[in-house]
Formats: sequence, C-alpha cells, structure tokens
Amino acid sequence: MTPALLTPRLLLRPLEHEDSLALADLLNRPEVARGLCTIPKPFTPLHASAMILMIRASEARGLEFVWAVENGEGDVVGQIGLRQTRPGCAQLGYAFLPEFWGQGLGREAMEAVLDWVARQTSFTTLEAEAHPDNPASLHLLEKLGFVPKGAVQRFSLAQQDRIPLMSFHKSLGAPTHLAVA
Repeated sequence: MTPALLTPRLLLRPLEHEDSLALADLLNRPEVARGLCTIPKPFTPLHASAMILMIRASEARGLEFVWAVENGEGDVVGQIGLRQTRPGCAQLGYAFLPEFWGQGLGREAMEAVLDWVARQTSFTTLEAEAHPDNPASLHLLEKLGFVPKGAVQRFSLAQQDRIPLMSFHKSLGAPTHLAVA
C-alpha cells in the first residue's frame, strides 16, 4: 500500500476516488499533457476513476505506488508515482499544476519519494522520462541524481503520434528494508 509522506510544505498521500476531478484537471492541462504518453485526451473524471481503480489493484501487489500531492492548504497540486517495469526497476512519473511550477515543490515531493523508495521497496533502479522542451524537468531529474540515457520516441495517446523524450536512470543500490520491532 502507498504510505502517506510528509514534507515541510506537502502531504503526499494515496490517491482517493475523490481525487478524480483534480486528477482530470491536472492531466488535461496542455502544458502537462504534452509530455505524457499514457493519458488520452480528453482525460475525464471517469478516466481518472478508472485509473485510480487500476492503481489500487497494482498497489495491492506491490507493483505501483502513486501519491496525490497536497499543498499546505489541502489543494491537490500534483501527483507522483512509481510503476514496476521489470523486477527491481520502476518508472517514476510526476506532474504538477503549472501555477505551482518553479516553487521547488516537485523536488520536495520527489526527494520524499526517493527516500521512501530507497528504504522500503525492492527497487534498485529507477527510470524516468522528460520532454526535451521541458528544461525544468530535465534539470530536476539531473539534480536528483538521475543520469541521462539518451533520446527516445514514445507514442502519446493524447497527441496520437510519437513524441520525443529524454530517458534517465538512477541506481539506488541494494534495498535496505527497515526492521519493525
């Protein structure tokens, strides 16, 4: 199960069905959707509800962890998630509302997730992708220790075409599960 994570300015908590409207709003934003491959356009609250149900099924098997990111006022300002792509490896994805870009919230949320992943999961490698026209996201991944692997092309459901992305990876080393007394 996805745990709640608390940072100085944010609460990262499991997605709830009540988040469907906020998630649809976030993922329908053109500036957000242009770098996403698995999100259709339009992305309706019904799509969001179905997505949350699928995430819950994957969470129960330990294959996926997805958080709604709330600011201090309790507003959902983004989402961040991990999905296992093969044993020991997960894809990191994230999206934030444009009006909250440039405030360090993405870095704060991702640092919390990376810390949790290193301590609590069996993932030893993380992968991420960012649109080459999104220098803030490219820079953020590098600041967090992700290493560029190169350019890739992915099919985008929203754009119904292949889009260019930059691929990154990060080695976490052997997992260090915490013992519970």
